[in-house]
This record gives sequence, structure tokens and C-alpha cells, in this order.
Amino acid sequence: MTSIERTAYPQFKRLTSARVLHVFFTPTVEERAWAQERTASPQALFAVVLVLKCFQKMARFPSRQEIPEVVAFIEEG
Repeated sequence: MTSIERTAYPQFKRLTSARVLHVFFTPTVEERAWAQERTASPQALFAVVLVLKCFQKMARFPSRQEIPEVVAFIEEG
């Protein structure tokens, strides 16, 4: 049987390194500007950028339950 990692539906790995998070989920200046033009609140900006970066990584829009907490974590302060 083919492993889930080799299917047509990419998924997040259970353990994601800090390097992978930085490389794949840090928005570029252009991506941030694009998202800011389309949103009116910090929460909406975060959601749009998160979905954009997930789509770029997975080539599909994952459900909210599929996105690991470490990917969607915002440090307050």
C-alpha cells in the first residue's frame, strides 16, 4: 500500500522543524503587501497569509484541522 506521503493529497508532517516553518511559512514582502490590500484586520491578514502559504506548500487548501498548531501559532507580546 502506498504511504499517505506519496498520495496526490500532500499533508503536513506531524513534526515540523523550525527551519521548515521559516522557509515555507514566512511571507515575502510582496505576499504581505498583497494580503494587506485585501484585508481590514490583523486577524484577517493572518488568515489570508496562512491559507496562501498552506496552498503554496500543499497545492490545495487544507481544512483548519489539518494545519498543525505550530504552523498557526502567533506569539503575543
